[in-house]
Amino acid sequence: MKKILVPTDFSEFALNATKLAAKIAKRTNATIYLLHVVDIPYRETGNLPHQSAQNFPEGLAILNIAKKKYAELIQSPFLKEVRVVEALQIGGVFESLADQAEKNGIDLIVMGTHGTSGFLKDTFVGNVADKVVRSSNIPVITLREEVQMDMFENIVFASDFEDIDAIPYEKLRPVMDTFNGKVNLLRVATLGDFITSAEAHENMHKFAKSVGMTNYTTNLYNATQVQTGINEFSNEIKADLIVAPTKGRAGLALLLNGSLAIDIIKEAKPPVMTVKM
Repeated sequence: MKKILVPTDFSEFALNATKLAAKIAKRTNATIYLLHVVDIPYRETGNLPHQSAQNFPEGLAILNIAKKKYAELIQSPFLKEVRVVEALQIGGVFESLADQAEKNGIDLIVMGTHGTSGFLKDTFVGNVADKVVRSSNIPVITLREEVQMDMFENIVFASDFEDIDAIPYEKLRPVMDTFNGKVNLLRVATLGDFITSAEAHENMHKFAKSVGMTNYTTNLYNATQVQTGINEFSNEIKADLIVAPTKGRAGLALLLNGSLAIDIIKEAKPPVMTVKM
């Protein structure tokens, strides 16, 4: 793992994401790219050449504040001995974040989920994160609270395990190998999705064998909804991380089924890592 992207609005929640990224970077010798979008008020410039919105006093003030916050953040003790690159973007929509990350060779995106301003505002989970989580071909870790441990020792990996070849484990492997914790494979069965215990456990064992996983358990959990079962099971075993590959549904399928990954993120206590199948 070489590059970790952390979108930030300098809020407490973005700070928690930066701290987690720093822990991962120290274990992998990766570089952290801190991305902040500056939303500068637009003003008509007429026909004057070489004049843009950021030339106005308001724009300069906003840029200076962002630069000051960057300087303060870079001096944080937890970033000591971590390579950090500041990325300041003037305007833009974060729905394209997943595409930008892929074009720039990012290996992991770490995002706070309930910031106080900018794109990490209260509606973040339902808007930007929804698009990033469903569209990203790169693993995305979302979190609210600060992660206290230095590594994830108790991981829940949730899937139906019915098409193991479609599970993008190779994309997750660099991150999973970094954590090196016990993986609790989880299949949630609902009233409309019955599966026998024997079949569920067999599918999970096949998956573990196919990816060379050795430190794991297989678990079948009954619940009224998949996202409820994942979060309940994770709470019961005090999981440090939930891994939930998403199929990136869109259009009518999304309207009918909702976004399972986002539903998990909204209720999950530990961080959640997703990647599009």
